Amino acid sequence: MAEIIFGIDHGNGNMKGESVCFPCGLVRYVSEPGRFMNEDILEYQGTYYTLSDTKMPFKADKTVDDDYFILTLYALTMEARNKGITLTGKDVVLGIGLPPADYGQQATPFKKYFLDHAKHGITFKMNGKTVSFYLKDVFVSPQNFAAVMCFKASLLKKYRTVNCIDIGDGTVDLLVIRNGKPDLSVRVSDRSGMAVLRSEISNAIQQNYGIHLDSSDVEQVLMQEETILDEEVIVEIQRMAENWLQRIINKLHTHVTDFRTNPAVFLGGGSLLLKKQIENSSEFKYVEFIDDVRANAIGYEKLTAARLRRG
Repeated sequence: MAEIIFGIDHGNGNMKGESVCFPCGLVRYVSEPGRFMNEDILEYQGTYYTLSDTKMPFKADKTVDDDYFILTLYALTMEARNKGITLTGKDVVLGIGLPPADYGQQATPFKKYFLDHAKHGITFKMNGKTVSFYLKDVFVSPQNFAAVMCFKASLLKKYRTVNCIDIGDGTVDLLVIRNGKPDLSVRVSDRSGMAVLRSEISNAIQQNYGIHLDSSDVEQVLMQEETILDEEVIVEIQRMAENWLQRIINKLHTHVTDFRTNPAVFLGGGSLLLKKQIENSSEFKYVEFIDDVRANAIGYEKLTAARLRRG
């Protein structure tokens, strides 16, 4: 039976597939909840789940509980639905990834996490309908490398060294690619992602202006979208974002002395929010962006397909 390949990016803030992106938030129920606004209700081993916009706390190790397995079932179901694929009875191969700093130690346990859950096949219910499939294999790739290979391959052919910076919700990850291969001696994953910046901004604006901002309000300003906030508040938010970016760059300088000597590729949702600050920074000479927040998931899927073709 031909395998169905799915690439899934297990982010700290959002789960991503080739065609889906949703917050890493779950609500558990001991009995079946009422369905509201066509939400998807998943039942697995007697527990019911719905997705939530309230994101889970940061987890350095995503294998400590079932949360990311349940979120994966959601991602697979939604991807299959979008692609018109029936999962039941199929062989599935999963392409996933880890930050470069975690790859060496966590790649094998992360793969085992999914295979252990699938020892006897995977069976669950989505909206009352049984879904059952076999997880044939799992391939783990270094995060960022997969995305850059798929979206910026020309840069890797042109330059010996490319610095890849992924600004996510929970972490900022640095991957250095040399001669087309990830340099895993540079292992950087700083837990100062966008969640930290949003919290700092919200606290400062509350303290200095008496205005409560939620995450959406902050992102609206960073994306330079229309807002009714006073200009001085907008300026302060942009200033704090610029200072935060500089702090991050200073940390990364421990591993890359000067970012002006080689191209830098930025990816992740945080990079898009801070595009203005990144483009205005004197720390970089040549910058390119990967605008699709699902880039890693797409990359995992393509790298997995290539591995299967090579046998």
